[in-house]
Amino acid sequence: MPLLTTQQAAERIGVSVRHVQRLVAGGGLDAIGTDRIDADSVAQWLAQRQGRRLRAWEAPTAWAAVALLEDEPAPWLGQAQRSRLRSALAGTTAAELTGRTRNRAEVQRFHAHPRALGHLTRDVVESGANRGIGGLAAASDRLDGYIAASGVRRVVQRYELDPDPAGNLTLRTTDMPLDVVAELVDGRRHVLAGLDLAGSTDTRERSAGHRLLDRALAALKS
Repeated sequence: MPLLTTQQAAERIGVSVRHVQRLVAGGGLDAIGTDRIDADSVAQWLAQRQGRRLRAWEAPTAWAAVALLEDEPAPWLGQAQRSRLRSALAGTTAAELTGRTRNRAEVQRFHAHPRALGHLTRDVVESGANRGIGGLAAASDRLDGYIAASGVRRVVQRYELDPDPAGNLTLRTTDMPLDVVAELVDGRRHVLAGLDLAGSTDTRERSAGHRLLDRALAALKS
């Protein structure tokens, strides 16, 4: 497991040591001991923000952005809010969209026993990021899915999941009703899979995600 000092993590992110400490306290970065930060968690933090310190939208707005890009109504926002958001999306790039929508879910990574992955599909809404979308090969040895915030602890305990920034299980915790998430996952433009891939530390996955998002943004503007 590659490690960074708190100072090195701060320099890599471009923030103060105190800010890194706040990120650790809030669960955004993984600390090992008193002055070591897991380098993978730093890379993932940066990937979610595309190297920029963009202000993220609140979760309802982030989910509405996904819905509008899928040509869905997003009824949880008012008409005026939806109109402003649509205008904002028209001037947004794929990289900016990835950063702006990061509050749609809190990302946690774990190591799960390979046999547990199949059972876990009953507890999550698979994001589509591992299904071979965007020209990538399907990944049967990993699971990436959305889960209700109220159900995370039960799943972690039931399957004895171990926190691991490089693990084979990605849980995206959200307060958005999972039936809404499932509808958006099945959207024909694969916006949610694109966002999840675009936040990856893997270059090929990130590029595939950007391509999906570029197409969705172009369709919105047409």
